[in-house]
Amino acid sequence: MSYFRSNIDDLEAYVPGFQPKGGGFIKLNTNENPYPPAPGVFQTLRDFDPERLRRYPDPVSSRLREKIADLYGFDPENVIVGNGSDELLAMALRCFAGAGDRVLYPRPSYSLYGVLSRIQGAEPVEMALEEDFGLSEEFIKAPARLKFIASPNSPTGTVYPERVIERLANETDGVIVVDEAYADFSDETALRLAGKLPNVMVLRTFSKSYSLAGLRVGYAFGALELIAGMMKVKDSYNMNTISALLAEAALDDQEYFQEKVGLIKAERGILREKLEELNFQVSPSGANFLFCRPPEGKAKLIFKELLEKKILIRYFDRPLLNNYLRITIGTRQEMDSLILALEEIVRT
Repeated sequence: MSYFRSNIDDLEAYVPGFQPKGGGFIKLNTNENPYPPAPGVFQTLRDFDPERLRRYPDPVSSRLREKIADLYGFDPENVIVGNGSDELLAMALRCFAGAGDRVLYPRPSYSLYGVLSRIQGAEPVEMALEEDFGLSEEFIKAPARLKFIASPNSPTGTVYPERVIERLANETDGVIVVDEAYADFSDETALRLAGKLPNVMVLRTFSKSYSLAGLRVGYAFGALELIAGMMKVKDSYNMNTISALLAEAALDDQEYFQEKVGLIKAERGILREKLEELNFQVSPSGANFLFCRPPEGKAKLIFKELLEKKILIRYFDRPLLNNYLRITIGTRQEMDSLILALEEIVRT
């Protein structure tokens, strides 16, 4: 006898990237930022008065929302923050998709979309991307209460232009959630659509470009009606005091933010050239990682041999993805170590 709902009994849980317990690894498998957070984050943490922890946090994170809104040219009422963008994805499902409602997302993409849909009791529908990882006509035109589209996409790194997402929104009666976790490393964004169209919501995160993955802070932009509805279903105190304060400090240092994003984009270009010299097929990427196909179908072998050298990258052992590797962009020293190891593996 099971006490769980049948959809939970049957659920295949989301599997995060491997987090090593020992030291000495070069960690290029979970798209974390290789650089520390802004100096103001450290100072804010040092100055924090622990006495504040006995009080509940601001239930609507007013100051953080105001800072985000000011930076991107929105009103605070068009912004919501959450315990990572993953919480915002779950909230969107609670708001827009009930039992049996169709939820569409591309394949391959972020596998959590399907997991959260099944938890909600909605009907998850995967639609294959085109050969170049573009969106199919079928996906654009298919009816659904909710469509998830990651841009840049993970694991492929593909960026979908604003005009494509606008067409998707105009041809869909339901809500379009554009997951822009990696958009700070790209030149494209759908933010303008979140301020223009009633059915577009754009999600961002502090995890990648602001080096705050350990805090779990995400935020979303959307029409007033969308954000007001999301506010109804969020947890009463979904953001803790320290996370909100440190996110504010990170936002305050845009010079540091732009510098580190620029370094990652530059390293991405260098790594792409080095991989292509080794006969890897490298997909265009607007993210802080590269999605590549090694020569001679050696993806799994390369993954294992790098692991033996304590270099972690991501290998997806499932159809469509099992000939590819995803490599997070690291520091110059980490990239040099990776290339030396790959040269040794590929040329032996």
